[in-house]
Amino acid sequence: MDGEMNAEWVLLAYSRGFFPWPVDDQLAWWCPHERLVFEDPAPRISASTRRSLRRGGWRVSLDEATPRVIAACRDARGPDRDGTWITEEIAATYGHLAAEGLVHSCEVWHGNDLIGGVYGLSLGAAFFGESMFSDQSDASKVAFGVLCAWLRLQGFTLIDGQVENSHLMSLGGTLVTRDAYLGHLEQALSKVTLLGPWRLEQDPSALLLTARP
Repeated sequence: MDGEMNAEWVLLAYSRGFFPWPVDDQLAWWCPHERLVFEDPAPRISASTRRSLRRGGWRVSLDEATPRVIAACRDARGPDRDGTWITEEIAATYGHLAAEGLVHSCEVWHGNDLIGGVYGLSLGAAFFGESMFSDQSDASKVAFGVLCAWLRLQGFTLIDGQVENSHLMSLGGTLVTRDAYLGHLEQALSKVTLLGPWRLEQDPSALLLTARP
């Protein structure tokens, strides 16, 4: 698929198994031979990460600050931080889709400070993870773990991590073939899309207990 970025194009691309990834400063759309997904039970959350949530005085929310999470992911730097690929055009497009109730975030707060989060696109029973950031150790893992557990409770059947990297593999990502992924995607897209804003009514610590140790 040729590089293009607008809300209509994003929805069409994802429904066909593609996701955006800049190459040599140009936007391209990819559907790789192997796809990283999270299967039940998912993801893998360590005991130390669970303790960080309990002891840190952190609050977890859904869809309270999606534009801020996208901006924080865009500006993130360092090991396992992929924010550099998020262009202003991508941020604006996903911000528009958030306003339409199709892009969602899970946020972790310490007081009034946003210290971690993850965001992605939702279609049918599929959630396509885009990026995460963490300004305190374990904050992004808490956000991702709580979000995945919440998605499972809502009946989501596909959580897409897109491409293999060490961070996602450490959280329990599994590689599947393109054909297997497209089969999972077709089934997930047959379900009704859960539009936002989403709200977290469960205890996040309890949700994390459903993840793998």
